[in-house]
Amino acid sequence: MPPTVRLSANAVAVAAGVDSNWVYRAVAIGVLSEPHFSADIIVIRVYRLLSQFVWPDKPRQRSKKYALDTWQLTALHATRDAVTDPATTPETTLWVMQDSVRVANSREERAVLESASTDGLEASILDAQVALRLPIGRWIDELPAVLAATPRREPRRAAAAGGRTARRKSPTV
Repeated sequence: MPPTVRLSANAVAVAAGVDSNWVYRAVAIGVLSEPHFSADIIVIRVYRLLSQFVWPDKPRQRSKKYALDTWQLTALHATRDAVTDPATTPETTLWVMQDSVRVANSREERAVLESASTDGLEASILDAQVALRLPIGRWIDELPAVLAATPRREPRRAAAAGGRTARRKSPTV
């Protein structure tokens, strides 16, 4: 579990490898709230992927703005939960489907999702449907290194001086 560090919107964007507009957009629609923490880095990565994904049987026009669907919100909540879940490992995988979201924390759990029954009579959960497989465990495992490499800015002098800013006098003529 990465340390709880407050981050700016720009630091979240840099650490997630996305443009800062993604973070501001996520805040505007309620995906992220302020202040930002390390879990938001993983959530914004997943949000960026899911917001651009279109299911093959549900085409949509790119020119229209869409609210988040239930499957997207469910996946984002599962992602946020995985960041703080003690069962999360580098092997943790998030499976996103149109009607459900699954989290597998080990290779064995992934095998159960991906494989049919041992006798071959039962279909797997993933059979005959489109599913996105996201390696969130690996992303979570990399968080400490990503946070260490994220540049931090020193506070502005005005902010450090108690919020007072010097007023410029206009020249008198």
